[in-house]
Amino acid sequence: MTLGFLAPETAQQTLAVLQIVFINVLLGGDNAIAIAMACRSLPDSQRRLGIWIGTALGVVLRVAMVGAIGFLLAIPYMHVAAALLLVWIGVQMLRGENGADDDSAQAGATALWRAVMLILFADFAMSLDNGLATAAVAETLPASTRMGIVLAGLAVGAPVIALGSTIMLAVLQRFPFVVQVGAALLGWIAGEMLLADPHVGDGLRRMLDMLGDGRMTDGATRIALCVLVAALVPLAARIGVRRPRAG
Repeated sequence: MTLGFLAPETAQQTLAVLQIVFINVLLGGDNAIAIAMACRSLPDSQRRLGIWIGTALGVVLRVAMVGAIGFLLAIPYMHVAAALLLVWIGVQMLRGENGADDDSAQAGATALWRAVMLILFADFAMSLDNGLATAAVAETLPASTRMGIVLAGLAVGAPVIALGSTIMLAVLQRFPFVVQVGAALLGWIAGEMLLADPHVGDGLRRMLDMLGDGRMTDGATRIALCVLVAALVPLAARIGVRRPRAG
């Protein structure tokens, strides 16, 4: 793709912004679902605010991650840590309706910032791959303009993520069972992250292959692990939750 009607430097920068927007919109669907799930238990007056605060702070976080992506991916077991974080987030989101009926101002503020923190944790865990792809685009740019262009690209894509979150939030309110699907999706992504970790991925593949009598393909191994972790999230959310007794 070329932008021949622009000066070479301007064309390069414009193309980089468009590439970053495309990467983060394409890979940001999971983030939009996580934002909607985190905000679903907020009072009506705070849901839109939660979406926009979470989206805006997520942009700042991803800019920082792009700058530090090499350092982050060099940390041993980083993908394992991100996977465990996603499982924890899924469990917390499924339990998030507890106390949602407390309408006091203090409780509302606490719920809002709890939702924002869950969004940021989810953004961090799910943005490793986004950050790597964005960093690859940024490496083609002059160092003096690199981070500014990354910020511009992420900021342009932010309203699309916020819109997707708003639509997904409406779906969650209309069909509450989708919350379980969203939590399981976080578990599925966590399973993929476990397989992507260079320290444990091969060991997990070998273990699952042994359980399948050596007849499992790579695709079947991936699906098996992702299904197991996806099922773990709703099960873990039920552990220790006391149901009110009838009467």
